[in-house]
Amino acid sequence: MKSKVMDIFWSVVLIAAGIVFLLRELGFIYLDTLSGTVWALIFAALAAFFWLTYFLKGAAAWGWLFPATIFTAIALIIGLEGTALGDALSGAPILAAVALPFLAAFASDPKTRPWALIPAWVMSVLTVVVLVERFVSGELIGSLVLYSIALPFLAVYLYDRTRRWALIPFAVLAVVGTFPLLDLLISGDFLAVLVMLLLALPFYVVFFLNKGNWWALIPAGVFSSIALPLGIEALLGISFPAGLLLAGMGLTFGALWMMRSQQPTAWAMYPAIGLFIAAGIVFFVESSSDIIGPIVLVAVGVVILLGSVFRKPQTSSVTPSAQVEAEDASREDSEG
Repeated sequence: MKSKVMDIFWSVVLIAAGIVFLLRELGFIYLDTLSGTVWALIFAALAAFFWLTYFLKGAAAWGWLFPATIFTAIALIIGLEGTALGDALSGAPILAAVALPFLAAFASDPKTRPWALIPAWVMSVLTVVVLVERFVSGELIGSLVLYSIALPFLAVYLYDRTRRWALIPFAVLAVVGTFPLLDLLISGDFLAVLVMLLLALPFYVVFFLNKGNWWALIPAGVFSSIALPLGIEALLGISFPAGLLLAGMGLTFGALWMMRSQQPTAWAMYPAIGLFIAAGIVFFVESSSDIIGPIVLVAVGVVILLGSVFRKPQTSSVTPSAQVEAEDASREDSEG
């Protein structure tokens, strides 16, 4: 019965709204001339209708809270326009209005709707950000937003340890959220080093929590390898030592190769060898004059080319007759 009454009610509301807008288009009424107070009362009335619908339908119909809370927030903003409180609130009521229905969804069924806490938390944090943005630096605001978005994903994992996927967005958002703070606390020379180490940290955690995640060692080693020459450059004031970058990456693949008895990483020997050779060449070139390094590379290439051109084809040391005898003996053994 309640459902039928609500259907009739909202059909009348829609018909009335349609008539009003039709009269506006025909020039019989002018909505643009209405004062802010009148508009605030209109939105408050609409919000009241949606609130009434929600309470009549019950907590399970939490979707009706969206128009109810949003229209309430719009009425509040319009009503307070031009006042000190309105300027202080800014758009915060709208953000809070979006958060409330998600909280109601979780409260009505916590077991099957834990996901609702994520948007509720994010919108709540954004509400706080809008309220304090005039008093806090932009870097702190950026970190607060990213940390706040990361926190629900950690809560998802702690609530259910089988959902390890939630650790990935948590780690990424937490690391990225640290960047604005580093810009405030660390000088530019060391900022890039810490950024690379922070990017490497989540992958190290993934690897050491479960050695089966051997793949995580690759990005961790790459980021660490980039941080090493950047740190030396910042500390000693020398140009970027690219040889250390290549050597660090070679060590990464070397570490994977050493795990070959437990993990499928025997292939890592080849990139490790290639990177170590490249690192050696770079070290040699950087420590020599500008002309020696290229000459050595050309000479090595020429030697390899000449060796491939003039290499004699290998001949079998077994004579044809001996080969026939060996085949006969093998056939006799198989028949016997």
